[in-house]
Amino acid sequence: MTENKIGIDRISTETEMGRKKGKLRIAVIMTVVSLAVLCMSRREMTGIHAAEEVVTTGPEWAIDMVKAPAVAAESAILMDVDTGVILYEKDIHKKQYPASVTKLLTCIVAAENSELTDIVTFSHEAVFGIERGSSHIGIDEGEQLTMKDAYYGALLESANEVSAGIAEHVGGSKEGFAAMMNEKVKELGGNDSNFVNANGLHDDNHYTSAYDMALIGRAFAQNEMLLEISGTEYYRIDPTPTQKDTIDLRNHHRMLPGCQLSGARPYEYMIGGKTGYTVAAKSTLVTFAKKGGHRLVCVVLKDKSPYHYMDTIALFDYGFAAYEDTAVNAQIEEKAMALRAEETAKTEAENEEEQSAAGETQAGEDSADRAEDGTAIGGSESGIEEAKTEENSGSAEKKISLTVILTGIVSTVVLATVAVCAFVFYKYYQEEQERKRRRAEIMARHRARREEVGIS
Repeated sequence: MTENKIGIDRISTETEMGRKKGKLRIAVIMTVVSLAVLCMSRREMTGIHAAEEVVTTGPEWAIDMVKAPAVAAESAILMDVDTGVILYEKDIHKKQYPASVTKLLTCIVAAENSELTDIVTFSHEAVFGIERGSSHIGIDEGEQLTMKDAYYGALLESANEVSAGIAEHVGGSKEGFAAMMNEKVKELGGNDSNFVNANGLHDDNHYTSAYDMALIGRAFAQNEMLLEISGTEYYRIDPTPTQKDTIDLRNHHRMLPGCQLSGARPYEYMIGGKTGYTVAAKSTLVTFAKKGGHRLVCVVLKDKSPYHYMDTIALFDYGFAAYEDTAVNAQIEEKAMALRAEETAKTEAENEEEQSAAGETQAGEDSADRAEDGTAIGGSESGIEEAKTEENSGSAEKKISLTVILTGIVSTVVLATVAVCAFVFYKYYQEEQERKRRRAEIMARHRARREEVGIS
């Protein structure tokens, strides 16, 4: 009886311990879950407060400091398109990543070096050389667009593969076009930039400043065709024998009065512009507005959404108000006259330099011609004989090692050929899968958009 009682007590004790362990496990699990929920809630609240409590700072300089707004963007500038007068500046020479506002410069360079009727054929690199998941309109390798349609694709939908195709068509290669972009920036007076691609996808060596982007914006706005495209609400690319799809394009700039996308912030004086975003660049925005005969370009870099729109609207309101103040408007006119005088002096100096350089080049060519003639007449035959002697002395050694070298080369070539074939087959398979995925994605997007706006 005693042993049975002891056994029963032991079983009861073990059962009770099991229950306590089970309760302990439940308590631990509940504690962990509670802590996790608490952390997530705090992180969400922190994100909300961070979005609401963006610190705004005033300008370094403004033509009317009394009315100048504070903005959240790290760099910002407001410039008169027609005179170049700066009305507002904040860290305008600070190095920043431009993201897709790069495409403004892409279109300027293309417009100066091509025709609207040019046919852009999209290479493998243009289509597949962009980041997966980045902005595109589903153009496939070998397809073709007119340059006009390419401008709409780049400026409205910020299509990265279209921008890459433009670059290859105009510059022969990505690198060749980037060199043209950098040359154009310097021609406009910018010294803070280095562009390495046509679409603005992130690269540590692809950067600009608010000042340089304002100069680019001025040049862009002075091209009426490009400005009109950048202010277009909707555009359709119809199918062709070399491009099979109907592609609907909608402008991503939410300040456009007729913007068809969600989150619109219409500004009645807005006439064009370009948006941009990457993780490193944050939100970037270049916007053009016109009121009372005055045209302004506003650039904000490294801003947070939606503050890039709020900052831009505040700067435009401040800028247009400056023209309505008689005293401030007089200051603007004075600065405009000074800038015109500087531009005239600069042009005259450049013309003088070009004439001087042309004279020096001609003199150098004459000297080179004389030197070449002298060499042809008085060339030494002894040097030729010495070269022949050295060549004969080394020929025996070359013949001895030739067989060994050829054997090694053949073996290497065979192995390399096998490896290349395997790699090409693998890449082809990957790309075919990616092509199918991209096509399905873009067609689904087109269908959804047509259903959304009721377009058949």
